[in-house]
Amino acid sequence: MSRETSEAVPDRSAIAIVPATLASFLGEPHPREVTGAGLGVWLIDTARVADHELEIGRSWLDEAERQQASKYVRAELRRAYEIAHAAARLVVGASTDTPPEKVVWGRHACPGCGEPHGRPRAEGTAIEFSLSHTPGQILVAVADVPVGVDVEIHPDDPTALAGVLHPQETAEIEAAARGTLDGGRAAVRFTRAWSRTEAYLKGIGIGLGRDPHLDYLGTDDAPGRTLDGWVLNDVVVPEGYGAALALHN
Repeated sequence: MSRETSEAVPDRSAIAIVPATLASFLGEPHPREVTGAGLGVWLIDTARVADHELEIGRSWLDEAERQQASKYVRAELRRAYEIAHAAARLVVGASTDTPPEKVVWGRHACPGCGEPHGRPRAEGTAIEFSLSHTPGQILVAVADVPVGVDVEIHPDDPTALAGVLHPQETAEIEAAARGTLDGGRAAVRFTRAWSRTEAYLKGIGIGLGRDPHLDYLGTDDAPGRTLDGWVLNDVVVPEGYGAALALHN
């Protein structure tokens, strides 16, 4: 993949995506198309998933998912991972008429090296999907074209993390922290930039194999933008979080 830098073009006329709510594992999620790309997006509040429902969701997970979940030391993070993967199985299964426990995960080829560790996929289907989890909130998306989603909780110290982003985004976040930009909303600006960057890199399928310094997605409040054949939209999530979705155009 090219290592050249790129800069997104903001679109203030765009509309942030309002996800459907997935409140239970006991019913079938009804896909709600958001765009002409067959896009459906669901938000899950982890606090609303009852323990007995999570037990059902756990029973759908494969051995690799169970092993990955066991690596989380913090129970909160382990629970979020389990809910996210159970939700993805439920949504993808409903979209492909497959029982959630029968969904088989695979990987597309990596665009950087060609090895099979790129964007995740559901084997035997043409559906594309993406999921993201952070303490408290989970996003799952399905589409007819490559898609990436990311949801992030606002960090306590955004300036300590800002250096991982594009230099211009770092400067904007630091200016916000000093109070010279945006009334000091540094955490909001960081989460915008990071969720947009993560969604874009997930959609491409290379993840952090591409340096986040290379792409400027912006910290501004424009709800949409375009970059190298991708359309990015912010996603409406509860206060204290930020989220974005990238869809191949």
